[in-house]
Amino acid sequence: MQPIIVFNDPTSDGGRVVEGSPSTFINGLAIARVGDRVSCPHGECTIGSGDETLLDDDRAVARDGDLTACGARLVATQKDTGVL
Repeated sequence: MQPIIVFNDPTSDGGRVVEGSPSTFINGLAIARVGDRVSCPHGECTIGSGDETLLDDDRAVARDGDLTACGARLVATQKDTGVL
């Protein structure tokens, strides 16, 4: 199972996750979900894919390797976080 993406995790194009869940945290960091904002070098976009079997506020939770709307891959920094 791929690790879960959290606030401030990087993207493959040098961006960062800048938004996350207001109620679910891993190691003190908000988990990221489809639709949460990402700051990319070209501007702001959102998380475009996630694990539809793991939901937070009815939104799929993002995992390592999922994509942003602009096509960058999300890179997990919390490697021991496969389940909530």
